[in-house]
Amino acid sequence: MDGHGTDVLDDLREHDYRYVSNLTPLRYQGLTEPHELILDLDAAAGAPGTLLLLRGWIFPSDASINVALSQQQHARAELPVLEVRDAGGGGRWVSRGAIGFPAGKDKTVVIDLAGIFPTRDHHVRLRTNMQIYWDQAFVAEDIGAGSQEPGVGSLHLKVLAPVSGLLHYRGFSRMYRRGGRYGPQWFAYDDVSKESPWRAITGAATRFGDVTPLLDRPDDRYVVMVPGDETTAEFDAGAAPALPAGWTRTFLLYSDGWIKDSDLNTAHGTTIDPLPYHAVSSYPYAPGDAYPSDSARQRYLREYNTRIIKPGAREER
Repeated sequence: MDGHGTDVLDDLREHDYRYVSNLTPLRYQGLTEPHELILDLDAAAGAPGTLLLLRGWIFPSDASINVALSQQQHARAELPVLEVRDAGGGGRWVSRGAIGFPAGKDKTVVIDLAGIFPTRDHHVRLRTNMQIYWDQAFVAEDIGAGSQEPGVGSLHLKVLAPVSGLLHYRGFSRMYRRGGRYGPQWFAYDDVSKESPWRAITGAATRFGDVTPLLDRPDDRYVVMVPGDETTAEFDAGAAPALPAGWTRTFLLYSDGWIKDSDLNTAHGTTIDPLPYHAVSSYPYAPGDAYPSDSARQRYLREYNTRIIKPGAREER
């Protein structure tokens, strides 16, 4: 239930894009009136290996809103906190600390429940004033380490490198609210407009064409994309070994990169430069920071980042 006693169990049973939505937004995007979610977990919760999984999305603030928040004293983002019933009784709650929040759209927060309950009361309370919409909540058991069943918890990892990577102009997919009014902004991939709703981000972007060599490892050689671009990467699934009997395979896409929006209060938000790099001490650069000047990365700049985006120019297609 929520902090007002409203039963929201039906919104949390399944991953179905039905969200706990009775939030009261404030004037600042991303902040709401303080709200609570109270869950009554089963008796097994709290045992070693038990986890609480919360799936949902966060409506974020942006750079300009963060600047506005820093210039006043009345509103501050309060990270979600997990609380349990106090052993002293009296219906009091005791904090178990911040749990983080969904890192984007349709993300899952995993909370270790082992040993967090001081009593047999396994209620937990989540408190925050961040604009977070929860879609699903459930308790799971980690059956990995320590399992006595043969094969349970075994994991084999196979890395597949891209066999091809192609950068090209595509356009802008139509946005809609997935799950209705309280769902995140999503994209209808096949409904594309060629006209940009965004201003150009200027500077030296990666030229269109084959970018496979830039995708093989984290090395500060980026596919520099601007609004409307698409990179298509292909992998050879047949290169993975055959599965043992009874095994299943899950594909995970691992990416290493950086994103920068063009909000007026985002540092260097209107330009591609300065490029980030993994050893950078801060962004924007601190004194002494500079993109690496070794021959390999300077050659990358000369050979790949030759598509010059100018102010007011139409996207190259």
